[in-house]
Amino acid sequence: MRIRVVKTSSNAKAVQVVNYYNNKRIILKHIGSAHSDETIKELMILAKEWINDYNGQLSIFPDSNPNSVLHTNHSTFIGVKYHLF
Repeated sequence: MRIRVVKTSSNAKAVQVVNYYNNKRIILKHIGSAHSDETIKELMILAKEWINDYNGQLSIFPDSNPNSVLHTNHSTFIGVKYHLF
């Protein structure tokens, strides 16, 4: 499942949850449409929540943001070390 943002005829942006099956796009849920970027972000959060509820699959990362595995505010970059065998 993916989140799709498309432009409508009224120059708004619509947020949809879609699935691709046999090279066909199936719209599972139309979340909403808006004109401002802030509202689009809120609709995308609602779409992510809908996907989590619809899937029923638990995340292996308990964080609210699963993309931030490395906490950069608690890390320091030292350098790169190469090992050649």
